[in-house]
Amino acid sequence: MADFSIDYSALHTVQKKMHELADQADSGGATGAFKEVGEDTSSERRAVFGDAGLSSAFNLFYRRSSSRTKQAKDGLGQLADVFSSVANTFFDADSQLSSAAGLMGASIGLDDWKNDKEAHDAWQADKTAWDAYLDKIGAGDYFDQHPDADIGEVCRADGAPSWCETWQNDTDAPDPPGPEPEKPAADPPTTYTYEDENGKVEVKVELNDKYDVMKETSTITTPDGQSYTSVTTYDSAPKIIDPEGNGSKDAFDARDYTMVTTYADGSKTTSVFVIGDDGSGTMTSTDQDGKVTVSTRSGPDAEWVTPEDDDEE
Repeated sequence: MADFSIDYSALHTVQKKMHELADQADSGGATGAFKEVGEDTSSERRAVFGDAGLSSAFNLFYRRSSSRTKQAKDGLGQLADVFSSVANTFFDADSQLSSAAGLMGASIGLDDWKNDKEAHDAWQADKTAWDAYLDKIGAGDYFDQHPDADIGEVCRADGAPSWCETWQNDTDAPDPPGPEPEKPAADPPTTYTYEDENGKVEVKVELNDKYDVMKETSTITTPDGQSYTSVTTYDSAPKIIDPEGNGSKDAFDARDYTMVTTYADGSKTTSVFVIGDDGSGTMTSTDQDGKVTVSTRSGPDAEWVTPEDDDEE
């Protein structure tokens, strides 16, 4: 997991301490006998000081000091919330980068598992065809007893079995399957978890019967419990578009999908992505207050642009 760019826990600690200071400022900062006498009635203060002039002077001093300190309350509270806002904003940004960094298919090992399964399935199909051919020419029992034997070496040796002539003259004979590749686990990997002192990343995918990713869920959590969750649900199986038609690196997935994002402050945004066959697309995002933002992109590698972005250029 990449290090977070900001210590979010520290920012939230600052926020908490500032709110505590603001609460203290709300009382004028006074404590003990100073506060007790300052909150007394004028007659009670005169009784304490024994002099009306001294009581009046103390009252003026108390009110002035309390008033000036109370003025800081709102400012301290607002500044505390700024620290929280900064923490949430940068945390959400870091989390979005992490969740979009290719964890879903590659880092959980699903792509490797699919490649290994494909290779082993192909070998198994070749072996089945080869074993059937050996049985057909009468060599099955020999290779059952000598599983590591090479048919070429066997048939070149003196006193070769009679079926060797059939194999040597058969132009349609299948090729031997070769060594068995490593067999992958029976079930594909669908989860990924990583945790260190900076936080925890959890990824989970749901697959169709062809092992295509149909739903992705990623959650990033800081040590103090702050979290960001992104759930992506695809509308169909992968729709791979290859502009060059040769399996190039420019191939992209053109299927539509919906992403529901839960941010650090608990708010949610739902984004619906409609992708064209040329890689262009429209993203319609609705926040929990019902505000709708429409963004577009011109191609598979282009940035998403909103009308506000255009105005600023």
